[in-house]
Amino acid sequence: MSLISIPVRITLQRRVAWALTLLVVLFVALQGVLAYLSMAEQEDALVDDLVQAEALRLAALIEERGAVAARQQLQPPTLRQNLSVWLVSADTAPLPADMPSYLHPLGDGPHQLSLASAELHIYVLATPAGRLYLQYDAAVHEEKVREFGLYLLGLSLLCSALAGLAARQLAVIVVAPMERLTRQLAAWAPATRREEDIEAHDEEGRLRAAFQRVQARFEEGLAHEREFMANARHEIRTPLTALRTDLEMLTLQADTAANPRLQRALAGVDEIAAALDLAQSLAQKRTLTTEQINLADCVDHAWSSLAGTPRILQLQFDNRVARTVSVCADRHALLTILRNLIRNVAEHAAANRCSVSYDARGIAVTDDGIGIPAAERPLVFERHYRGQRLDVAGKSAAATDVSASMKTADGEEGESERACEHEPERGIGLAIARQLAELHGWQLTVESTATGGSCFMLWLKHG
Repeated sequence: MSLISIPVRITLQRRVAWALTLLVVLFVALQGVLAYLSMAEQEDALVDDLVQAEALRLAALIEERGAVAARQQLQPPTLRQNLSVWLVSADTAPLPADMPSYLHPLGDGPHQLSLASAELHIYVLATPAGRLYLQYDAAVHEEKVREFGLYLLGLSLLCSALAGLAARQLAVIVVAPMERLTRQLAAWAPATRREEDIEAHDEEGRLRAAFQRVQARFEEGLAHEREFMANARHEIRTPLTALRTDLEMLTLQADTAANPRLQRALAGVDEIAAALDLAQSLAQKRTLTTEQINLADCVDHAWSSLAGTPRILQLQFDNRVARTVSVCADRHALLTILRNLIRNVAEHAAANRCSVSYDARGIAVTDDGIGIPAAERPLVFERHYRGQRLDVAGKSAAATDVSASMKTADGEEGESERACEHEPERGIGLAIARQLAELHGWQLTVESTATGGSCFMLWLKHG
């Protein structure tokens, strides 16, 4: 019977803790080894210097007093427990009986020998009375060095344990932002019961799963948006087609006085159909077919399509575009931008006059209104941003219009409720204009005029 091993992933918190602990352990161990080796080397050098100094002292004593007098000083009181000294005469006299045999072949200078129970530091020196042998047993010092090594080992283990505890706390702090992000994403896109059963046990896996759920929700939202747009286009186009057919029939039967209104209604139907295509192009971030457009006619069309819009009748409009100017652009996108810019002048600028001109810089929509403060200019193209652009005088006029329209034909307050319902849709005209401009590679900006009004500039490609 074979056993199936299931790999268990180590959590990121543990990996961070172990990595930090390992780094500290390696650092402490390296410092401990270096300290121990340095201590051992210093101990050997110190003992060698001690033996050499004693050898030179005894050699000077022999030279000063002679061998007989010096032999009484061969065992100095300060070193007699660990230091042994032999003086071998230059004649053929036998060697000292207590002199170890391993000293016989040694030449002049320092030597070190390691025996089973001793660490010997030896110094051989030639004197007038014979060869001087000094042997110092450094076993006690070596034992001190080994004790120092044990102290270092214990200190290293203590530091490693403390490092492990500190690394665990530090790992919690390091991983905390990832955990917070995972919780936020999980709150936005919670896991299902089945996903919870197979949820990963490490932070990386949980964060990846949360991101995947958010991505799935986002893609689902985009799919629903595309589906809604397709359904809306399909369902709206059918009654629009029937309405256009009826309007065309009425146009053929209507008298001359009613014909302009019917023509405007037909144009409105065409604008609705084009607006649906434009909304879909914005949602899909794609441009429609471009064509050569007479700019002056396009400006006139944008102005005439706003007939009947509140406050538009109070605005004096001046189309200063030459009739010979033509541009290559998406006609409905350009119409939408111009219409939103003119509507913005009428509703928010407190202007009496609006003019549209064209020069080397592009299309300019200028008004003589209250202008836009410099601090608000970067924000006017944000969705639902209105700021202080609403006409102060227009506010009172709008309040009068609303109070007058609060009572409907049957005496009910229905108009004000509908006005409140459409309030969230305010402040998106300039945002749509900027979005359309960027989609087609154009540039839409705003600046102040010399008279204090505003000038919206639209740069586009020349036809």
